[in-house]
Amino acid sequence: MIDKIDKTILDEIIIKYHIDKKTASVMRESLNRINAINESKNFRYEPLVEFEKRLVKLNSLKEKATESFRPFANKYHTSLCASMGVPMMESISMSKKSGNYEAFQELFGLTNAKAKRFGLAALYSALEGQKNDIPNTGAIYNIVFDRDSPWTYRNEVEHMEEYARYHFNSYVINEVENSASNPFEPVISLYEYGSVDFIFMQTEYDNVKTEKLCTFHTVNIPNKGNVLAVHMTGDEKLMHYRKWGDPYFIIHPIEGKTKLRVVGIADQRFMVD
Repeated sequence: MIDKIDKTILDEIIIKYHIDKKTASVMRESLNRINAINESKNFRYEPLVEFEKRLVKLNSLKEKATESFRPFANKYHTSLCASMGVPMMESISMSKKSGNYEAFQELFGLTNAKAKRFGLAALYSALEGQKNDIPNTGAIYNIVFDRDSPWTYRNEVEHMEEYARYHFNSYVINEVENSASNPFEPVISLYEYGSVDFIFMQTEYDNVKTEKLCTFHTVNIPNKGNVLAVHMTGDEKLMHYRKWGDPYFIIHPIEGKTKLRVVGIADQRFMVD
């Protein structure tokens, strides 16, 4: 539930921008849902055996999330990843027509604050997890600015916060402006079910390329430690993991070798140095 300080700020925004009762009610409900996400549970290292018990429901949620964006991808002949921007921009345009655009500028301060709490929990979780090596740039790596390479656990944490902010904001504005069809609803369901990141990835297996929804989860794997589980839609057991700060194109198999390759993602953290 939204806390007292946030509630006071929200009430002030509603009064300031003369938000009608129906719209105000939806704003409150959507913010309550975002604030109810328990980041301390998302970033708890769950034993592998317990995590795998939840995969049937996890796959169901991910299939729903994938299908919610497929109509946009098909209509605009783009990737599922890029298609997520379509309903977001449509709702922004709708907010200008409804007169709520300026209100969202302030309202998103509350969802961004929630995303920062999400990112803070991620940072502490990373400190307890397996991390990749400091990037070898051939010179002294600038550990103060941490900006010379995306491949660090701290930059991974910032990415999780950035995507949480994007998803939280998109859910709220769609819920208010276009609640009859909110494709970000199943995205929030995945956060509620323990995901710490949500990314559509281009994958290749036996020379066949497929775009799959990948979610990351904090899991304790025997002989691997506290790591980021990499779960692809359809996997009936956990096949891959990453260390904190590993590039997205690096996935480690739980057992043996893997034929799956991550070959593309619309994100700066994918690019090879």
